[in-house]
Amino acid sequence: MLESFGRGLKMIGASIRMGWRDKRLLWPSFFSVIANFFFGTLLLVQGIGFFQSNPGASAAPQHIAKQSHLLLRHIQSGNWAQAGGLNGAFDQGGFGSQIFSGNNECAWIAFLIVALWWLTNRFLEGVTTALVYSHLTEGPGSGKFSIACRAVLSSMEAIFWLGAATFIAKTIAGWLRGKKGAGVFGFGLGFLANLVQVFWTLAGHLILPAIVIEGATFWGALKRADKMASGNLLTIGFGEVGVDALFAGISWLMGGLGVTAFYLAFSQGMLLTPLFGIAACLWALSVILITAISIYIRAAFYTCLYVWAIEAEAVTEMERRHVRPPAPLAAALA
Repeated sequence: MLESFGRGLKMIGASIRMGWRDKRLLWPSFFSVIANFFFGTLLLVQGIGFFQSNPGASAAPQHIAKQSHLLLRHIQSGNWAQAGGLNGAFDQGGFGSQIFSGNNECAWIAFLIVALWWLTNRFLEGVTTALVYSHLTEGPGSGKFSIACRAVLSSMEAIFWLGAATFIAKTIAGWLRGKKGAGVFGFGLGFLANLVQVFWTLAGHLILPAIVIEGATFWGALKRADKMASGNLLTIGFGEVGVDALFAGISWLMGGLGVTAFYLAFSQGMLLTPLFGIAACLWALSVILITAISIYIRAAFYTCLYVWAIEAEAVTEMERRHVRPPAPLAAALA
């Protein structure tokens, strides 16, 4: 257990050091932040427009607008810990604000927006995976953004299948949650729905490296991810907890700084001064940077885990401490 815990922390540290040494690894994550703002705003605008023209709107579009509003409120209030955690709105493989139901025109439009949102984030996560893999196996600076994009585009069929499977898992989780009632039975259904969500989100993060790195089909990547997860469950678990804890800690720190700065500016009557405007812009840029880094770290963590697992899959757990990963990964883990 301690070996797995240490391995998970080392891979998180390796992800941070790689991003610090090669800033190009972070670019896809910055684009993901922009995409999250864009699609979240688009869903919110669409939901508001529907309400204005349809006062008796169904629960489906109401839920869409509510979740989109919550996404933007997390950003505005500084509560990014929830949005950036596993299955949160900023988790590229998560469910977060992407849950809705219904069969009317508004729901279908929202479905198309969500599908484009999911595919955009998955594409960018795949680009990050390809860049990190090149960094780990060929050395720093070896990854090219254009080559990484072409590699992901060539695997889009498998990514589409991953999207279909995610939609099915999401539908099952939503159905279970809708059947949830009071008492022990209701609690059990709610727990099962959350289990389906978390399990498939983690599976998606494991499947994508197999699709991008090895060019596997969806089913081949699913088998590959299952094999890799079966021997690294503790490492994956500790790594996820570590990523979420790191991001939550930084998020609360930034939120506290923002609230403190606003209070001081308000108490001193400086809200309309240029100095406060500059400070607010710097704070907003810091929020974008932190969000992008959190997205990058999760993708890089699973890529590091994948590269290590390729080397370690032929030996037993007791022998894995002696496995020497590729030199760039060994240097990152050092």
